Amino acid sequence: MTEEQAWRSPERSGMQVVCYGGEKRFWAIEYTGGIETGWTFGSPAFELEGRMVSGALASLAETAPRRTLTCGVTEYRVGGPLRDAPGTDLHWIVRVADGGNPVVRFRYELASRDGARLTKRTGSDRLRYVSASLDGCDLTVERRLSEFVEPVHSYCLTERQVDELHFRREETLMGPMLTAGDGSRRLLLAYEHGSQYPDAFIQYRLRPDRTVELEAVKGNYLDGSAPTLERPYRTVWMQAAAIEGDDDALASHYRRFALRHWSENAESRRPYIFYNTWNYQERVRNEQGGKYLDPMRLERTLLDIDAAHELGVEVYVLDTGWYGRTGDWRADPQRFPDDLREVRARLDGYGMKLGLWFNPTVAALGSEMLAAHRDCVMSEEGREAEPAEVWETEASVPLCLASRYADAFAGELIRLARDYGVRYFKWDAIAQYGCDAPGHDHGDAGHSRLERRESYAFQQVQAMARIVDRLCAACPQAIVDFDVTEGGRAMGLAFLGSGKYFLVNNGPYYFNYDVPIDRERDNWNLFFHPGPARGWICRRPLAYDRWLPSTLFLAHYLPDAPRDNQLLSLASLMLGHNGLWGDLPALSRADRDFIRGTLDRYKQVRDDIADSDPVREGEIGGAAEVHEKLSAMNGRGLVALFSATPGKYTYATKGKPALPVWHSEGVTLAWDASGRAVIEAEFSSSSAAIVLFGAQ
Repeated sequence: MTEEQAWRSPERSGMQVVCYGGEKRFWAIEYTGGIETGWTFGSPAFELEGRMVSGALASLAETAPRRTLTCGVTEYRVGGPLRDAPGTDLHWIVRVADGGNPVVRFRYELASRDGARLTKRTGSDRLRYVSASLDGCDLTVERRLSEFVEPVHSYCLTERQVDELHFRREETLMGPMLTAGDGSRRLLLAYEHGSQYPDAFIQYRLRPDRTVELEAVKGNYLDGSAPTLERPYRTVWMQAAAIEGDDDALASHYRRFALRHWSENAESRRPYIFYNTWNYQERVRNEQGGKYLDPMRLERTLLDIDAAHELGVEVYVLDTGWYGRTGDWRADPQRFPDDLREVRARLDGYGMKLGLWFNPTVAALGSEMLAAHRDCVMSEEGREAEPAEVWETEASVPLCLASRYADAFAGELIRLARDYGVRYFKWDAIAQYGCDAPGHDHGDAGHSRLERRESYAFQQVQAMARIVDRLCAACPQAIVDFDVTEGGRAMGLAFLGSGKYFLVNNGPYYFNYDVPIDRERDNWNLFFHPGPARGWICRRPLAYDRWLPSTLFLAHYLPDAPRDNQLLSLASLMLGHNGLWGDLPALSRADRDFIRGTLDRYKQVRDDIADSDPVREGEIGGAAEVHEKLSAMNGRGLVALFSATPGKYTYATKGKPALPVWHSEGVTLAWDASGRAVIEAEFSSSSAAIVLFGAQ
């Protein structure tokens, strides 16, 4: 095809995407107006009937009407028959922000009109998603999202610089984000999947000529599957960007893409204040000698809601135990005999949202869900898992998300949104592996046990995203949180296209630090009590915030007295984690008033904080640790100072803050000649100082 036959998107802020359809030059990000920035991408390639077939097209056309999505992007669909397999069509689906954000989201669909099958001649996946040249880039960085860091017992952002030696050795990188650049531009390539590092399902392969190829590793498709026009093979979503500027500029663009243009499920991006009952349930069990579900009663819940409202909480979440049995997900008639009617009425009266806990992968032995989906029970090596009690409720068995059960679970959530008014759905305990059964949607008896196992693990996070999207299509106010507080879960970019993460529970356990403990009888949690240590753990993953807004990573802080602990918790919450938990009714009137007054001021500027690029000085837990979140547009936002050591500390803002100003006690402010704030905070103990610009 010639240059004139290429397909071009409308120009947005001097940028457009162009599809050429060739093997080396399949599509490109191009700029006009004299800007040098641009990037070209090679075609995908698939193994069809035992041979690798390029995705280069014989002809090219826009094949569907353009779609405008609610997140401010337009979707285009371009494609045609393959040059080397004329009976097979390839479509490139690309989403471009209408406002000119440079991050482009894309994927491919493959469909055969003559029965051609995807194969694995060597026994392994053979699929190349995209290729690109990094020639001329003197700085390449792999950014991992799913490295589970045991000292903090949390997934954390980790970065690795890639040099010439890595290219010469043809090393592989898991990513999922790869950035590169030179003195004037920065490039980004990313893919949307998830798994704990280093368990790669997709990887980047480096070549000596400085080409990078994104390729399948395992589980990406089933051997012998035949993509059809009705059921095409869909690749994962991928992302690409090219800008003039440095890493900070690229990260800033990417944060805004994640916040505004990535997902149509807009409620998941909003910085609501969340409360969850789990920490109090832990206290009852571990400190009072009771059971986890003892507090799960109507009277206690109503008392809790009243206290949460007084503090300014907006989403009230009943954690595990609100239900009678898993799978059917109805309120327990013993604990909530009125079927949550009074709970819902109390929340509605306060303008608060109801949230509920779920394990999407289990159904109780006596449940209607299990009776109707007995064929969807998970098994490994021909053996079903033994029934097990779920948090002091009826014994349950696991159900496979890569089966017809997924649609039934989505239906349950939609029913709960309609009948109970649920607006927040916390998903817990979803391990990535667990099923190799034939007859589900991840392989049949003709596939090996290993292939079925890997296909389930690959498909799981995609199935989760489809459930969320179906729920949010029926209830646009819904928010779904995926708990990734333990290792072995599908952590990555995929779920963030639909929902958000519940990132940190209580941090490490005693046995993370080789401290002997009776796991059956005692409280495992190392950072369970009020004080500065919990914040040291929970603030460590704030490194994500440079690229991914911290509003997508819920973590809870303890509001208990003394005031220093409350300042530590509130300052940490305001950096985007937005969660509280604990024994709220036990707080004094003075404590409730202080927390409510502080959070009311935070709410005046929280959208600006969520939108702002982070600036940090000092080490987490050091003296002093300073976080600046000031809007580049209007100067509104936050500066939070933490210190583990008594003393007086001074910080001059990098941005130019707005007026008016509210700050906690022990803070004095001055203004320099350039309009920046000079903050002086004095600490007599481990504490925090809060300065809110644009609030009063």
